[in-house]
Amino acid sequence: MMEGLAAYWRARQRQPWQAWLGLGTLAVAALTAVSNLPQPLQSSTAAALSLLALLACGAQPWQALRRHPLPKLILALLLYSLLQAAVTAQPGANLGYVRQLTLDLDPVKVLIYACVFGWWLGRYPQWIMRVLKLMALGWLLWGLAQLPWLRMDALAAGTLRLRLGYAENLTGAFAALILLIGMRSAWLSRRDGPAAPTTDLHGDAWALLTLAALLVLLFSQSRGAWLAAAIGATLLFTLGHIPRRVPPPRRWHRWLGVGVLAIALFAYMARPAVLQRFDGGGAAALSVLDGGAVTAAAPSIGLRLELWRFALHLIAQRPLFGSGLASIQPAIAARGIAWQGYVPPHLHDTPLQVAAGMGLVGLLLLSAAFLLPLRDLLCAWRRDADARPQLALLLALCVVLLTVNLFDYLAWSNGYMRGPLEIVLGCAMAVSLRWRGGESPLPAG
Repeated sequence: MMEGLAAYWRARQRQPWQAWLGLGTLAVAALTAVSNLPQPLQSSTAAALSLLALLACGAQPWQALRRHPLPKLILALLLYSLLQAAVTAQPGANLGYVRQLTLDLDPVKVLIYACVFGWWLGRYPQWIMRVLKLMALGWLLWGLAQLPWLRMDALAAGTLRLRLGYAENLTGAFAALILLIGMRSAWLSRRDGPAAPTTDLHGDAWALLTLAALLVLLFSQSRGAWLAAAIGATLLFTLGHIPRRVPPPRRWHRWLGVGVLAIALFAYMARPAVLQRFDGGGAAALSVLDGGAVTAAAPSIGLRLELWRFALHLIAQRPLFGSGLASIQPAIAARGIAWQGYVPPHLHDTPLQVAAGMGLVGLLLLSAAFLLPLRDLLCAWRRDADARPQLALLLALCVVLLTVNLFDYLAWSNGYMRGPLEIVLGCAMAVSLRWRGGESPLPAG
């Protein structure tokens, strides 16, 4: 025991205080990433401290980031935001230059913190899975505290949508992320070799968390999250294979059988909620596409299509520079788009929101910035077979976030929405930095 403590102390002495501060704040940011806590306790505070630790590291981080194209895209996006906010600013409340620029800079903050997290994780790649697991643990603690324990009957009947302190679409999106992390931790890691007793215990715990995430996903009643989870799981199991060195343990097959039975049971329990979300959607969609307006009786799918049609109108008016992100909500209200008294605050589609608010130029810059780490992830996946399970997980997580944003504006419209995106994109940025630097993208397994 004394030898272990001595080894720990020697390892700690070798690490500078900046590393301990950076990794510690990164761990706190991951733990609070999916929690709608008060502002000082949100992950953005830990992210800012991680940036301060990076600034204290001297020139080394900037030399690494300067060689990467993403900071150059961030600079171009920043300069464009300054210009675009001046072009779209209008006299009046909440439509001036400061308001427009504030909303334009929200995605810039996400990209900056992704670079900060990416540098720390690129220097300590063994922390990538630790950070994702901390995010899953934070989701579990937050979900247990926010579950409506006294209204489980309404959830089962489909009359109450599951909200864990935020909207049900966010509840479903975050559950889809945790579902993939749980599946990777519970099952794919068992392919690495024979399972020890402690490994079995950890795998069982992650399997239970996976089932819990699946249950939350089903009862969140978010169609976009359902589709994103299906696509992400398909990617995870398709791309996450590695050359097998030993036969898989039989406990993995047992848990697979238990998982299939649990999915069937949960699907049976959640069928009222699932059917309620699709009831009448086809008729409303045909009505809106035919030129009709959304009525008070139309389901939400009709509202989304009405917003889609209005978004194309806004883009056609000012295609290059857009109308300004702050101008979209007043335009929706002036158009009279509403459903049962609900006036949408945005277009419920991130690409359309960016194209209408920041123009096609802004959409092109943002798309290049967000898709660049994904391209490098795919290149690293092709090169490093041993790291494919982790790389496939990161690809799947990124695809989940991209998919859910096709059905809602979830990327950065609120502070607590940015945390998971910064963490996942930071992990992808870490792989990108290592791959472009000629290093092994990730530790094997």
